[in-house]
Order: sequence, then C-alpha cells, then structure tokens
Amino acid sequence: MTPNSHVLVTGAAGFIGRHTVTAFHHAGHQVTAVDLRPAPAHLAAAAHWRRGDFADPALLAEIASGRYTTVVHQAGNSSTRAPAGPELEETNTLGPLRLADACRAGRTRLIYASSHSVYGTLHHRTPIAEIDDTDPARCSGPLNPYAASKLTLDQHMRARHTAGLDWIALRYTNVFGPDEDDKGPMASILSQLLQQAARTGQIRLFDDSLTAARDYIHVETVTTTLVRLATSQHPALAAVYNLGAGCAISFAALTQWCARLHREATGQPLHVELVPNPAPDAYQYFTCADMTALDKALPDRPAESAASVEARVADLFATFHGRAPL
Repeated sequence: MTPNSHVLVTGAAGFIGRHTVTAFHHAGHQVTAVDLRPAPAHLAAAAHWRRGDFADPALLAEIASGRYTTVVHQAGNSSTRAPAGPELEETNTLGPLRLADACRAGRTRLIYASSHSVYGTLHHRTPIAEIDDTDPARCSGPLNPYAASKLTLDQHMRARHTAGLDWIALRYTNVFGPDEDDKGPMASILSQLLQQAARTGQIRLFDDSLTAARDYIHVETVTTTLVRLATSQHPALAAVYNLGAGCAISFAALTQWCARLHREATGQPLHVELVPNPAPDAYQYFTCADMTALDKALPDRPAESAASVEARVADLFATFHGRAPL
C-alpha cells in the first residue's frame, strides 16, 4: 500500500480509532471513518466520516467491491463487564467474520484488534506467545465473555482464512495515551491512576495488586505499527500477533512513578488507598506479551520499553495536571 491509498477505519470515534485515523491521515492516505457515534470535531477534516455499523450490508458490499486497500478494524464492544449473549457475539465475533469475508472478496488487507485478555491468568510470570493461548499449562484462557469473544474470533480466522485473505490480528496489551477520557472505567489502569494522582493527590489500588504487573503500550506505538503493517510491501504472514512492550511493570513501580510526579508538581506526598478487590477471580495479575513473532514479521516495528513507558507517563501526568479538576 502506498500513500494516497484508501483506508477504512472502523470504530473510528473510539480511543484507539481516533488515533488510527490521525496516523493514516498524517501518513498521506485517504481515510474513510466509520462509527456509530458522530465524528469528533477535531478530526472532522482528517477523514470522510460515515455514521453507522461496520457490518452494515451496504458497507460490506463496498469492501467486497475492492474500494478499499486496507481495513483497520477497531470497532467492537470493549467492556470486560459485558454479558455473554447474542449482542456481544454479533459485535465481536460474527460481524467481524462477515467483514473478513468482504475483505477477501475485495482483495483488501484486513488488520483487526484482538486482545491480550484472551490469555486470562498466566501461570508463569513470563511473556506468553500467541501459540500458547489454549495451553492450560501456560494460561487459564478468557476470564470474561469479552475475552472469550475475542479468542473465538481469532480461532475462526485461523481456521477459515488459511489462504486467500491478507489479514493480521493484533492482541493489544494495555494501550494508554492522551484523549482516553471518554472510556470511563474501561480506560487503561495506567491512565486512571495518573488522573487520580494529578487531580486529587490520591490513588486507589486493590490491596492484592501491588505485586501484580502488566504490559503497557502507548497508543502512538500502536498506530505507528498499524501504518507500517498496512504499507509494507512484504505483508506479514496471515496470523495472530501480540502487540505490547514485551515487559511487565509492577503496580508498585507505577505507584512510585505517580508519587514522584505528584511530589515534583506539588511538593506534597501522594496518598495511596488500598481497597478490597471485588473480583479477584476475574483479575489479570500479570500480563506480558512475547513479541518474537511480530519482531520477525515487522523487523522495523517501533519498540516500547519500560523507559519509554515511564517517559510517556510523565507526559501524560503533565497533561492531566494542567487541567482543571473534574
């Protein structure tokens, strides 16, 4: 794919979707953006906005006609609290499979968002590879219906599209960055802690989570990766890939970062409140992506590290601290 190619971004009004639209627009591509929500005012000129369902038959027919060079599918129900049922299955599994069929007909590259949550509990505090997603010795598997819907989609894609479709699934770890406010309780825990520290001088953590650790990746690293995957003249092998930093940062370390940033900004200590975890059986105490497969598929991919995450955290804290309290 070359500049001026036509990219369709679904879920374009969401957190990662908004950044995806911006990244492809800045890279010189024609972008069509689709979402059930209206276009964000600051992005209205970055794409041709269509309000509607990504699985609308008319849109699928356009894709099947070959109108788009690449579809970047960010739409879906991302709530880990969503109940199992036909609505979640349609949004996160069946609709995307019809989208994949349309991309196959139109010879359109498909890149879609999966999730690191498919692994559930990791039984060893080591990075997990994509091939281990159903290995009970390595992980528990999904801990909620949302994660189960994502794993089901990945499994169907692996089985149904071994040839004839140029596709890539990316299992995002914990994506964070600016402009995440509208996600509410589904915002990355990192952003939630930084907002609490910057606006109130106090953070709340589950009392069993200080030794927990998670893999964080900045949204700009995600979207740069998306653009490179979409524009590569040597497409990656059709498969599911992890996308994270490949390192886990403990909640104790995050607390120390928040405390330091708050002290530097205000001269005051940060107050930490430990509260009971209401759902320990559904909580991921350790996440970390083995990045070997994507490193081979995209050797020049933008890397994330603990140091780069810490630098981004400082920038995000400064943004939150500069705002008026809610």
